[in-house]
Parts: sequence; structure tokens; C-alpha cells
Amino acid sequence: MTPEERRTVLITATLLLVASLARLGWESRPMAPLLPPDSSAYAELIPATDSLLALEERRLTPLGPGERIDPNRADDVELSRLPGVGPALARRIVDHRELEGPFHRVEDLEEVAGIGPATVARLANLLDLDDPPPTGSRTGGSGPLDLNRAEATDLERLPGVGPALAERILAERRRRGSFQRPEELLEISGIGPITWERLRPLVSVDGSPPVSP
Repeated sequence: MTPEERRTVLITATLLLVASLARLGWESRPMAPLLPPDSSAYAELIPATDSLLALEERRLTPLGPGERIDPNRADDVELSRLPGVGPALARRIVDHRELEGPFHRVEDLEEVAGIGPATVARLANLLDLDDPPPTGSRTGGSGPLDLNRAEATDLERLPGVGPALAERILAERRRRGSFQRPEELLEISGIGPITWERLRPLVSVDGSPPVSP
């Protein structure tokens, strides 16, 4: 091997050694965790995810034998359980009801965009309208309903609050421990400004939530 060849081999070996050392240092460096080690940062995500899964499960639950839906009280989740009524149409039914008032006849649903006579005829036997429809306060008492003591059946007497929305209110109360202001209802999915305006004179947060046995 000539001196020139030995020099070339030495240079190549040196470069390979440097490259190997650099790779070893790179692979042995401490890796930042993909998620923060403090799992408490995700504590609030767990109930929120469970709530969303419960809502989706309810939405996909078909009506039972003889079960009927009241379009004047059901929220969008309950309405979307009707055959052929998806989330978008269910939301339009709720929006129309909040803007125009309760439905007095099944045929009044034809005023909702996307619902025609054929849809009304298909749904007629699955709907149960109030007689008379709800107006004003439906709290069943002389004063506002205490959100921190109300049960699901109490909440369902409120205008626009069906079983699914009542359960979301209770879940939010459990998550918070108690409501501090009635306006906190606006942070719950399914309660927008229009619904809140109807609920505002009917609810309060006077007491602490009941202690579970």
C-alpha cells in the first residue's frame, strides 16, 4: 500500500469514526416525552370525552317500541334519534322552535327547512306534542329552579331541555362541584344564547348540590 493509499484509508476511517460517534450521541440523547408526564393535565378531558361518547351513543339509539318524541321539549340529540332526522335537521327543528315558539300540530313541522309533507307523514306516529304546548315557566314551582339542587326530571320541565340536555347539565354540575352563576349554562353544548334567554328567568344557583348517598 502506497503512502497515498494509507493516507486515504486513514482519512476515511477517521470520518467513519466521527460519524459513528455523532450518531451514537444523537441516539443516546434524552427524548422529550410525547405527552407531559403529569397526567393531571388531562383530567378534565376524561369526563368531556365520556360525555361526548354518551351523547353519540344516545344519538344512535333507535326508538324503543311505543317510544315517542315530543318536538316541543326534546333537544337535538333526542330529535336526531327519529328515523331520517340527522343532527343537522334536528338542530334546525330546535332553532325553529326557539325562534317561532312551540309546535301546535305535527303539520307545523313542515315550516322547518328540510321537512316536507312526506317526512311529517312518516314521523307522525313517532311524535307526541304537548297539549297544550309549553309556554312561559315550566318549572312547576313558584320560583326559579335551583340548578344546584335540581334532578333530571326537574330540568326536563324547562323549555327546550330534554333528557340528553338535562344529563349534560347534571354532568357539568358534577364536574364543577356546583354552579356559581346561572350563566355557566352557556358553556354546555346545546345551550346557546336563544335557549339561555328562555331559561334565564327560570333558573338560579341559590343552594349547594345535594350530597350523593
